[in-house]
Amino acid sequence: MSAIRFREDGLSPLRSNEWAWFLVSILLVVLFSLGLRWGTALLETGTVWDEQYIIMPINDLVEQGWSVETAIDFQEAKGPAMIWPYAVWGQVVDASLNGLRWLSIICFILTLFPLLLLARRCGLSPRAYPLVAIGLSLLPYEAVLAQLVMGEPSYVLLVACMLAVVLLSDGDHAQPSSPMVSRVLGPVIYGLLLAIILHSRIHAVPIAGGICLAMFLRDGVRSWPWWLASIIAGLLRIPLWIRWGGLVSSDYQMHHGLGLRLESLTYLGAIFAIPFGIFLFIWLWKYRFLTFWWLAPLGVLIGLLLGVVAAPDLMDPQDLGIVNPISLYLGPTRSAIVAVVSTESLQWIPMAILAAIGLGGLGAMGGMALELKDDTTLATLCRLQFFAVLCAWGLYMLTKGFVFDRFVLAWIAAMPVVWIALLPRWAWGLQAIILAALFILSAGSWLF
Repeated sequence: MSAIRFREDGLSPLRSNEWAWFLVSILLVVLFSLGLRWGTALLETGTVWDEQYIIMPINDLVEQGWSVETAIDFQEAKGPAMIWPYAVWGQVVDASLNGLRWLSIICFILTLFPLLLLARRCGLSPRAYPLVAIGLSLLPYEAVLAQLVMGEPSYVLLVACMLAVVLLSDGDHAQPSSPMVSRVLGPVIYGLLLAIILHSRIHAVPIAGGICLAMFLRDGVRSWPWWLASIIAGLLRIPLWIRWGGLVSSDYQMHHGLGLRLESLTYLGAIFAIPFGIFLFIWLWKYRFLTFWWLAPLGVLIGLLLGVVAAPDLMDPQDLGIVNPISLYLGPTRSAIVAVVSTESLQWIPMAILAAIGLGGLGAMGGMALELKDDTTLATLCRLQFFAVLCAWGLYMLTKGFVFDRFVLAWIAAMPVVWIALLPRWAWGLQAIILAALFILSAGSWLF
């Protein structure tokens, strides 16, 4: 299925030519990050978008010291696992806004390392490593948000590390890890990382679901350690939930809470058109006869149906008008639809089309992932990515409040590897152009 040549040497030491590709990949991400920092107007600007809210608890910790009030009872949608590292950085290194932004850049660069480990474990050729670096750089919103004091850079880093732990501790059955590593140490480290991530953002719940489902498909009942680790990590999040009285701190609970809203599924499906739409076209071109071929047309049908019966209102602020006078749905997807179709009564049409492409593409990727040989690391990675996004999409039916385009970043950390592994080179090139266009739009909105 893949245009990339796969290796069979597992985790053997890096060869000299492999080191060269490894270093080139790192250099690409470093230069890209520094170019954004010094090549934009960011250093001369104040807080950008959500930074004004996020730096408040960070500054309180730096200026007032550590206490229950400043370390736990702060007001923010992000959790302590996101706030605390920036506070420590501010106390030890630099507490200025531009100084704190350095930590985001470092997290972004470090994210490449677990992704390259995943690429190597999945058998990608060393020549694909720079493509993974480009994929990370163009991952929707990641590079742009990594220039700011935002929750995404550290979150994506932790998620990538967690995925690496899962797949490195329980690799191909042809090259199994020791029982101690695969059955005990791996799930324990995974559970610890998941608990930390859940104390950063609750968005990690679907990723845990994706991991458990992917491991169950491969190992059956022997996957129980991963399920147990996920449950324990989730239980460890309950004390903070009780103290805050909700998923987030009290001032933000009206923005991010539980409730039933089908419109969120429609908008998320439209958002998926960017990272997953390419798989629908690949399915139409080459993979219409997969075992699970029906996932793609099913996704298209669901997207169209949602667009008709549950189209989100892009203009009416509804019950949250006191918070934002524009819409509950914000991001390039909304902006593009409103710009193309200014008549509110007709905006459901492009919304339905985008949702069909997004959900159809997700289904196509799922069909391709399920077609891979069960006992390979690549199959496990692609499947857990598919299940994670599917779980995230489904769970958002039970949430209310804002839905931002950048929320998708919380669930697609593995896509820089999945794109390279599943797409032909020409398709990856087309996807890179689409991602680059989104990056330019995002950078223009956030960094200038």
